[in-house]
Amino acid sequence: MTNQIAFNANEAIQIMGFVQDCECSHCGRALQVGVKLAGFGGVFGSDCLCKATAKQVVGPYTQKISAEGIRQRAIIAGKGTADRFGWRSGDANFRFTLKSPLQSI
Repeated sequence: MTNQIAFNANEAIQIMGFVQDCECSHCGRALQVGVKLAGFGGVFGSDCLCKATAKQVVGPYTQKISAEGIRQRAIIAGKGTADRFGWRSGDANFRFTLKSPLQSI
């Protein structure tokens, strides 16, 4: 099998939802919750995404998002409801920039 680049470094990605009980398109690991990204048919694990994302800038705040934070955003986007912070799918909180290419197997 050869790895193909699904998203390039410095490319913007957006979390669109989640899939339960699946495999990571990056490493092949079994996942309880896989993160769906815009423009990609498969899913990625939040750990793989966390390693590939740069610090997120939303308004005056800059932060490194944890794997758990990415997973929670995927669940919020998948349910289509605002969470306790008032975030909605499509907001800036669901968009990231990659610091390294994200490959799929």
